[in-house]
Amino acid sequence: MTSPAQNEPQKLAYRIDEAVKASGLGRSFLYERVADGSLKSVKIGGRRLIMRDDLLRFLCGDIAVASEVEAPRAKPKPKSASRAGVIPFGQLELPWRR
Repeated sequence: MTSPAQNEPQKLAYRIDEAVKASGLGRSFLYERVADGSLKSVKIGGRRLIMRDDLLRFLCGDIAVASEVEAPRAKPKPKSASRAGVIPFGQLELPWRR
């Protein structure tokens, strides 16, 4: 006797939440890989879809994970005198109020 899952056709594309379940990877990790281009995706309407073949290629290691590749780091720029009166606040710089 065959189970109903064997009779269903395989999905051609996964939504992000489905790709998370199918792969066991985290949601944020998949979004980061889509953003850096190491995992291909398509947007159809309002949905972001990952094609099944692209997910399998990514999981098999055919596509290099960008976080494993060391990118050359830019030298930090020296702070100029024109920024006097600006207090750095994390990544956001707020003007100094007097």
